[in-house]
Amino acid sequence: MPVSALILASAFWASTMIANKSIVDALLLSEIVSGRFTIGALTMWSIALLAGQGRNLKAIGWGPVLLGILDPGIAAVFMVWGLSLSSAVSGTVLLSTQPILMPLLGWLVLRESLSASVVAGAVVALIGAVLLVYGQEDHGGGTPLGDMLLTIGVLVICGAQLIARRIAQVHGRAMAVTSIQLTMAAVVGLIVMVAVDHPANPFSNMDTNVVLTLLYLGVIGSTGPFFLYNYALRYLTVGMVSLLLTLIAPLGALMSWLYLGTEVSLLDWIAIGIVVFGVLLPTIASSPIGRRRI
Repeated sequence: MPVSALILASAFWASTMIANKSIVDALLLSEIVSGRFTIGALTMWSIALLAGQGRNLKAIGWGPVLLGILDPGIAAVFMVWGLSLSSAVSGTVLLSTQPILMPLLGWLVLRESLSASVVAGAVVALIGAVLLVYGQEDHGGGTPLGDMLLTIGVLVICGAQLIARRIAQVHGRAMAVTSIQLTMAAVVGLIVMVAVDHPANPFSNMDTNVVLTLLYLGVIGSTGPFFLYNYALRYLTVGMVSLLLTLIAPLGALMSWLYLGTEVSLLDWIAIGIVVFGVLLPTIASSPIGRRRI
């Protein structure tokens, strides 16, 4: 069940890259971030209260507050900013490079075991991710500055994952944690709006398509993946979680090709295949056939 939750979360996060890219020219960065997470927080709080997880929030502590400020708050600012200067494929690929960092961080900070198959899978997945980024900068609209901003967003996410893992291990209550997390992300977006963007009429430049996309980002693209992610963190190691999230890259490339018409070359498809193989490598190694071959 936790593995299935992570695969579904990966699909949701891949789709948010496409949705963000489709409205990045219609709304300000702060409008996308604050609007998306305000909708997501309201939706998640409603679900949490109905499920009885909205009580005794003091017991959870300040961890989810810090978590929400970092991820998705600050991370989303850099990701959307980077997407405005790069391609959706580059965004999804860079987001999937976490496996090369997270197993090592999980081992150093949380003292989690580091299996050879996870490390090998992470390295293979990273090779595929690098090939995808290289190809997108050549023909898909990627830029060095955009990719640098996206990379900063990914590094923030990696740091936040360690906090999320500890919260999940100690408290559980994924609905309440996700509600607090999304609320703080909305606050970050509002701060950027007031301090940086200064829009005269916020959210005034929205047609029906933009409104529906923002609703999708809030309800499906925020409450869905973050809840599934917080749930899975209670049962899976950081290394395994990060490895499964590399599915964001091939799923994002496919969605970008189908929905945005982004060019995906033969090299890109080969790179996608490499990423998928890297994701599956630990599972193959742990299977009866894999163990016999090893």
